Amino acid sequence: MTDKELLDMFVQERINMLIDTFHKNKPDKSEQEEERILQAEIFIKNLPGNEKKLVENYIDSLISQLALEEAFLYRHGFIDGVKVFKYIDKL
Repeated sequence: MTDKELLDMFVQERINMLIDTFHKNKPDKSEQEEERILQAEIFIKNLPGNEKKLVENYIDSLISQLALEEAFLYRHGFIDGVKVFKYIDKL
């Protein structure tokens, strides 16, 4: 396993832990929010085949892109933290 793979694994595990904590501590969705989500799901479900597939692919792509961005930002934040720690240690 390379250093990059190890760091990626570490970052992804930490992100998963933080997401779990976020979901445990966030307030429940309002009835209005639940209703909007249900309406959107029903709307997508009732789209014709090609349009439904297009919307589902778009949502999957968007979620994937956001996940990659989050991991990238977390990884570089971690690296920046290590650099700051090394700098402070030299003082």
